[in-house]
This record gives sequence, C-alpha cells and structure tokens, in this order.
Amino acid sequence: MNQINSKISRKFFEIVKNSETIFITGHKRADGDTIGSSLALGHILKKIGKKNVDIVMNEKLMDCYTFLPGVDKILFNDKVEKKYDLAIILECSDISRIGFEIDFNKFKKVINIDHHQKNGNITTKKNWLNIIYPNYASCAEIIFDILENENIRIDNKIALCLYVGIVTDTGKFQWSNTNFHVFNTSAKLLKYGLNTFYIYKKIYGSKSLPSIHLLGNVLQTLEVRKFGKYNVGYMFVTSEMFKNSNTTVNDTEEFINFALIVKDVNIAIFFREESNNNVKVSFRSDNVNVRKIATIFGGGGHKYASGATISGNINSVCKKVLSYISNMK
Repeated sequence: MNQINSKISRKFFEIVKNSETIFITGHKRADGDTIGSSLALGHILKKIGKKNVDIVMNEKLMDCYTFLPGVDKILFNDKVEKKYDLAIILECSDISRIGFEIDFNKFKKVINIDHHQKNGNITTKKNWLNIIYPNYASCAEIIFDILENENIRIDNKIALCLYVGIVTDTGKFQWSNTNFHVFNTSAKLLKYGLNTFYIYKKIYGSKSLPSIHLLGNVLQTLEVRKFGKYNVGYMFVTSEMFKNSNTTVNDTEEFINFALIVKDVNIAIFFREESNNNVKVSFRSDNVNVRKIATIFGGGGHKYASGATISGNINSVCKKVLSYISNMK
C-alpha cells in the first residue's frame, strides 16, 4: 500500500516546478535502483516542463545498464562545478555515500530520497525535503507512488527505468524485502509494455567470460565456518585477482549470493580489496540483522543486506570482522 501522503507529493512537485536547473545524483558505484530512479526522474522532469536537468555520477556505470533510455546523457565527474536551483539525492544514507565533492551551498533546495534505515548527517541540512521510507524496497517505488499521488502520467521509458530499480533492489523478486507493494507496483509498470525477459537478459544474462573466470577464482576462496552461534560463509577478491582476469569491481556484482545459498549459512560475507589499504565488506543474511554489524564498522544499509569499508589488508580486516561475529550475542 502507498505510504507516501499527498502532502509530501505536493511538496515535491511544488519544489520541482519552482526549479529550472536540477541536479540528480546517487550513491557511489551506482546500482540499478540509483541509475533507474535517476533516469526516471530525468524523463519525468523534462516531461512536466522544459527543465535543465543534469544527472551526474562519480564513475562509469556497469555495462548491463547501458540499455536504459537516457543513459548516454549521464555526466561523470568527481565534483559539482555549477550552481543549481535544486539537487535530488538518491539512496545516500550519509553524505559520504555520494562519492564525490559537493558544496551544498550551490543548491537553493535539496530533496533527499532514500529507503535505507540509517539516514544520518544527510538529513540535518536546512531547506531540505527528506523523503525517507525504510519500508520500501527501492527508491523507484517511492518515486512511482509520488507520481501516482499527483496523477502524473508516465510512459514506457519511465516505466522501464523504475522497473529496473525494483528488480535489482529486490534481487529479481527473491530477497526478503519483496512484498505486496513490490509486486503491485511492478504489475502497474508492466502495463506500459515492458519486456521482462529482455530486461532480465540485459541485466543478469550477459556476463563476460572474464567475469565468469573471476567468479571461479573467488569461489575457490569460499569457506564456511562457525563463529560464535553463527555459520558464516565468507570469501574474498584481491587486486591481483582483478588484474590477472582483466576484470573490475563491477564484475563482482552478486558474487556474495553464492556464499549465502550454501546450506545452513546464517551470514554471508564478501571481502573486496580496494586501493589505499581499504577493504569493502559486504554482508548478507536471510535472518540475521547484518546492518548492526556493518554499523559497527562505519557502514550501513538494509537489515539483511549491508556493507562497510574498513581500513586494512584482506587478512586483518577478515580477522577483525569474524572476531566481532564470534562475540555477537
């Protein structure tokens, strides 16, 4: 059921209609929900008025999303140079999640849209409209409900972008955040002539051979052991493994799920070596609140899907995380 009241939706469009120049961005290493929601908003804003809209991301997108309409118009930069009437920030539970330098004084107004539980220092700014609904599985659903409240007509392009946001943030409708609202919204979007098999093939069915070779190497590192009262499946990828297979971090999308599907695993962890002596740690579970673990290490996310970036090498970070889990009550 739509939880977004008409007051919020009216306020959103009131701000939009009074803004001629609009900046849209999301979290670093943009995923399907960030990209799909950003593009959908771009199409909507141009549809309801001749707005000057810039969608800006901090780095190149994963190839699987290049089929989305309008993706060729996305700009890539590490900071914001221009001034805008409005900035729309998507899926950033913390300012550091944005991934590049932003002087918020360049914006007259800011709309912050998120569905993550933790939404810290990004909500403390003045003249911001915060639209935060942790019970929603994706930002795409929030945007759809805002449009529906205001009777904004959408088209195939907008529906496609929103549908991709929902599909990817529910793990193809398999994760625990998949609920009635997810299916109800998706059903409404399908009325706009979406080819679901085509979308599946583009996002999930077009892996490169090097990425499959990398997966094989990563699976060789997979171990399942008991730490405290939890069965933990954990694996890792190093910079050398990326180099030897001619792959990037984008090729590791969904790798962690292979640890989670092992029988009796309570917590799945994927350690990914990054530059500057950092390790990105991803947590997944079916029944353990892994957001609590991620928060301990300065991260956050969803109850059953979270992450954190921890300083140190693979071995030291792995020992630190597993030691903490061993002592969890």
